[in-house]
Amino acid sequence: MRWLILKTTAAIFAALLGIALILYQQNYLKSSFQATEKIGNSFRVLHTEFITLQRIVLQASYFPYFDNDRILTQIRKIRRRLNELSKDPRLQSGVYTDTRRGLAGTTEHFDRLTRTIYEFLTLNASLKNSTVYLPTLALKAYDIFDMQSAQDHRAIVLLSKINATIFLAKNALDESFLQEVEGYKEDLTRLKKEIPENEKRRLLQASIGHLNLFLNTFPKFRADLEQILDNTFQHELEQVIKDFSAESKKELAHINTLGELFLVLYLVSILIVLYFIFRFEKENIKLKKVRDQLRRSLITDHLTGLENREAYLLRKKKMKHPALILVNIDRFKHINEFYGSKAGDIVLQQSARILKEIVPMSLQANLYRLGGDDFGILYEFKSKERTESVIKEILRHFHEKVLDVEGIFIDISISIGASYADKLLETADMALKHTKSSRRRRYTIYDPSIDISEQISKNIRALKQLKRAISQENIIPYFQPIVELGSGAVVKYEALARMRIETGEILGPSHFLDAAKEAKLSGEITAAILRHTLKIAESSDMIFSVNISAGDIMNPHDRNIIFDLLGRHEGCAWRIVFEIVESEEIEDYEILGEFIDRIRGFGCKIAIDDFGSGYSNFEKLLQLRVDILKIDGSLIKDIDTDGHMELVVRTIVDFAKGAGLKTVAEYVHSKVILEKVKVLGIDFAQGFYLGKPLPRPEPETQNIE
Repeated sequence: MRWLILKTTAAIFAALLGIALILYQQNYLKSSFQATEKIGNSFRVLHTEFITLQRIVLQASYFPYFDNDRILTQIRKIRRRLNELSKDPRLQSGVYTDTRRGLAGTTEHFDRLTRTIYEFLTLNASLKNSTVYLPTLALKAYDIFDMQSAQDHRAIVLLSKINATIFLAKNALDESFLQEVEGYKEDLTRLKKEIPENEKRRLLQASIGHLNLFLNTFPKFRADLEQILDNTFQHELEQVIKDFSAESKKELAHINTLGELFLVLYLVSILIVLYFIFRFEKENIKLKKVRDQLRRSLITDHLTGLENREAYLLRKKKMKHPALILVNIDRFKHINEFYGSKAGDIVLQQSARILKEIVPMSLQANLYRLGGDDFGILYEFKSKERTESVIKEILRHFHEKVLDVEGIFIDISISIGASYADKLLETADMALKHTKSSRRRRYTIYDPSIDISEQISKNIRALKQLKRAISQENIIPYFQPIVELGSGAVVKYEALARMRIETGEILGPSHFLDAAKEAKLSGEITAAILRHTLKIAESSDMIFSVNISAGDIMNPHDRNIIFDLLGRHEGCAWRIVFEIVESEEIEDYEILGEFIDRIRGFGCKIAIDDFGSGYSNFEKLLQLRVDILKIDGSLIKDIDTDGHMELVVRTIVDFAKGAGLKTVAEYVHSKVILEKVKVLGIDFAQGFYLGKPLPRPEPETQNIE
């Protein structure tokens, strides 16, 4: 009886002890998991905050006016988070030795970076002051220097080159321009000695002072920016995160080991111990589910339930001959904007369900949401015919399907690009873009003929060539005569942009206009052509047309340059006609109207170029009070054989006459076309039949008879 009591007591004690230990272990494990998750989130937020700091520092280096308080605020946020992590009680335990050491090193690195950022802000302010003041001095030079004097003209040209070179050096962060700037400074110094007037000498001395400041400051500015944008801090932070993950796993393993010891105590207490063993196992199952859920969350798109890009990359590595069908929802941005982002999310979810239903099981494919409105179907490639069969089946289902989005029926369409080549996602995306660029094509399977890698390289080369031409003042006008059909006389010229390259060859706009639009340099081209044309207009009795894009007009900087050029040539500005391309989308008619009113103050006129190629909004034309309609060449070139084109042109001419507007026929390439446009009552004509573009506005013998 005595032993029974002892055994029962021991069993109860063991059970109670086991219960106490298990409760302690469960609570500790829960709090440990929560604390680990919190610290992990803090590390990830810190990583994001540092990337944000790099981005706004880079913005500060480019934008002339930037609120530096944003940078200081971001530094304080990062420093506060580093301090919180360093003082976190959990990281003070002996388990996290590597994490503490790495965090301390990362904090020191950030302190160094902070000092570098402060130095950078000081240098950036100095550079911005000089880069803003130098153009001001260059503009002032036009007022005090005599353009008729070769010496003064050389000074003005030199100041313009200095401004262009400094602009390129700062924006490209390229120290190779400094030698060129140094040479300009020496030229400016010599020129200052040759000029006797004090006011001119003072202006040149001020420019030299700012050049010295730029030359002394820019190398350190560039070095500081490169140090700030360097990824070393991020790599160090990522290593700290890895150390923390490894050490937290060790701690979790230690807790699990204690749990196994607790199981031994459960066995001693029979039913009570077995009960707690069951509880313990149940908790372990929950933890495993949590770990599985966390693992799945890393490779799953939470909106659609499909796997994400990370999962795609992991699966693709394991495949022998992977093929990818890339499905994109057409005009998805419009759906988001028109119906709202919630409706857009439902469209994505329903599209994912449709793809799950229609992709055949025999394909053994995996579905992914690769980002935005792009879905991927990854499978082992068997044949092109099999791929086309699947694509056509997908297109058929989506064509027949109307999505019900909370009672609103949305009819969607899709575009598809597919590939089984190397660089799978990149080539499938090329195929998708090829589909998007075609109005009729619904899908494209990649082949080398649609590869745009070479085109991308070509675009980059064209952009570099264009920037050199702009900096070297090699954007020049060629003048094509415009003939008055009533008198047969050349009464004006259109100034057409050309680019002179290093070999002396003259390139037409097809070689550089696309690159100019992409790089937002069209305004500089317009300014260059206008500058050359105004100089010629000073000694000519002709009218000159200059092309200007809607983008130039919408850009305040480009508008101000045009106003400035017209203001400096008020005596001949009235000879300029600005041709606005009708096919280009005009974002703000109010700004356009203000621009037209402003240049009319200089006596300039307005023409709509390529009229008939775009929307041809007659009401807007009347509101803007344009003077001339240039009828698009696509309507003129076949007007002798195409009755429909003749009807369209006749309608435009009748409208223009009723509105009191002059008309110009473009692309007059033969005598037959010339006679036709005469009969239609068009006022002016231009084209190769009447005269080709030439470097100077010198009339050829016109084929007007």
